[in-house]
Amino acid sequence: MLTVTKAAMAELKRIRDARSLAPGKCLRLVTPPQWVGEGEFGVGIGDEGEDDYVVKHLGAKVLLVDWDLRQKLERAVLDFKQTPAGVGFTLDIF
Repeated sequence: MLTVTKAAMAELKRIRDARSLAPGKCLRLVTPPQWVGEGEFGVGIGDEGEDDYVVKHLGAKVLLVDWDLRQKLERAVLDFKQTPAGVGFTLDIF
C-alpha cells in the first residue's frame, strides 16, 4: 500500500486549503502522460473516482490515487522533505 507521510499530508492539506477548488475536486497524484511537468510524478487536480484511494489528513481529503497507480506504488512512500534540489515532494519506490 502507498504510504503518505505526515509531512506530505500536512503539505497537501496546506496546498488544498490555499486553492479554491471547485466542489468535488481534489488533489490527485498523477504520472505521465497525465503529468507533463518535471519529474516522474506530480500533483494535479481531479474528480474523485469510484475506485480511488483517498488520503485524509485532519478529516480533509488531501490526495486521490487511482487504483492502477496505487497498485504500481504498492511499497512506495510519498514524503515532503528537504532534498538536494530543494524542498519538495519525493516518491521513494522500493
